[in-house]
Amino acid sequence: MSESSEKGKDLEEEVAKLLRKKLGVQVARDKRSGAGSHQKNDLVDWFEAFPFSVEIKNHKTLKLPEWFRKTKHSASLRRPPMVVFALDDDVLAALPFPDLVDLVAENKQLRAEVASLRAPVVPAGLPEAAASKVSSGAASCRNGHLIPAGATKCLGKKCPYSSGYKAKKEKK
Repeated sequence: MSESSEKGKDLEEEVAKLLRKKLGVQVARDKRSGAGSHQKNDLVDWFEAFPFSVEIKNHKTLKLPEWFRKTKHSASLRRPPMVVFALDDDVLAALPFPDLVDLVAENKQLRAEVASLRAPVVPAGLPEAAASKVSSGAASCRNGHLIPAGATKCLGKKCPYSSGYKAKKEKK
């Protein structure tokens, strides 16, 4: 195997390893990439968990338009093209701008959905003071003192609702 093809193989392995580690997708380097198979991508993704059709290049000269045309031909309608390439000591990726915008919009939508799921749910019909206690997750005694989670009685020594409360005796 020539040095240049070995260099390309190493980058393909590095990209596949990073995708497996960071995203948990089951991708592997396609040993037959471009060798007459119907899928001419450099990575095999049997479960189609990674949303892009990937072409990986490790060349000294940058030929991005040429590489992108090749990737566009092998991409499907469901999986837009992406070119991953090495430039100096960096590994970079190029993809169509509308697909990048779609990806960012989907990420923004998911973040908003997660934020709404994390927001406290206040039952309707509660007074405002009770609603604030429900939303903070804190319990309180009848005098309004906060009770720690797991405790059943107030911890204030002078509160009549605490377990250690002793009423003062009146002098006669």
